[in-house]
Parts: sequence; C-alpha cells; structure tokens
Amino acid sequence: MAVVVEAEMFEEFLTWRKQHEKISLADVFKELRQIAAEEDYILEVPCRQDRPNLFADAIDDFSL
Repeated sequence: MAVVVEAEMFEEFLTWRKQHEKISLADVFKELRQIAAEEDYILEVPCRQDRPNLFADAIDDFSL
C-alpha cells in the first residue's frame, strides 16, 4: 500500500512522531550516566541493611 502526501505534511508528521516517541528506561539511564560522567559525579551507595517487615511478621503469626 502507498500514500502520496505533500512533503511539508510528511515533515510535520515526522516532527510529531519524534516528539511523541516513548523513551526507554535504558535510554534514561544512559543519559544519566553521561551527565554523571560529565560532572565528575560519584554516587555513594550506603551499605544495605535489613529492616523490619511487618507484613512478613503478620503472616508468620497465622498458622495454617
């Protein structure tokens, strides 16, 4: 199938499509890494630690 449209209308469509493209999460992280590298930023990640889980404790209280 083919459609004939004016070049200007096709350019408008391409501009609209580019503005409405969904950005993937991978693209966002790539941009974030680039910004961090440009600004010489280092993300300090604290040590992980366990914390209370009230939901799990409540389930343990029920005996089946």
